[in-house]
Amino acid sequence: MESLYVIPQVLGPEQLAQVHSSLAGDVFTDGKASAAGMAKAVKNNEQVDAAKVPGLMQMLQGAVLGHALFRQLAMPRAVSKLMVSRYREGMEYGTHTDAAIMDTGHRSDISFTLFLSEPESYDGGELAMETPFGEQRLKLKAGSLILYPTGGLHRVTPVTRGERLAVVGWVESRVRDARQREILLDLDQVRKAYLDKVGHDRMADLLLKSSTNLRRMWDD
Repeated sequence: MESLYVIPQVLGPEQLAQVHSSLAGDVFTDGKASAAGMAKAVKNNEQVDAAKVPGLMQMLQGAVLGHALFRQLAMPRAVSKLMVSRYREGMEYGTHTDAAIMDTGHRSDISFTLFLSEPESYDGGELAMETPFGEQRLKLKAGSLILYPTGGLHRVTPVTRGERLAVVGWVESRVRDARQREILLDLDQVRKAYLDKVGHDRMADLLLKSSTNLRRMWDD
């Protein structure tokens, strides 16, 4: 998956309210503690101490993995331990790339950011991705999630007003190659469009056979 994908409303209003209530106390620590290598020098944020918010990470992971479009796009074998980050005024995360292997031992193929703060509640704090067409900056509605290639360079721009809350996580995909995932996604879309337009016939069966056999061939 070399493209960026946005999934709206991974968390609904009640779930967002629950998250914000959980984060209201003294639950944050220095984010540098989880940074490694050169990332430690450019990371300036805070992260939730999961032990202080029992059940929160499980709820967030359940919401992400329970979303059908997330599963379709990421084809997850495993999701590494989630982190909730906070950026207050003056905080940022400079240009970096995420680790290839997470501390859980899982490979990181796809990264994701789940936004918890409404975009109008803070200035700055965009997720800035380096792409072949230049830097692309994103700032989504609370509850929305973006999937992006783990190997790319990216940063969080300085927050100049308010507070940015977000969840970050990493996926080890069952299909490691982004081009192969894209082919499988395209075939699935073609098959569903064909079924809607023509119905179930021999061609629909062959499309399903081809995509199923490719998935079997490429599953890692």
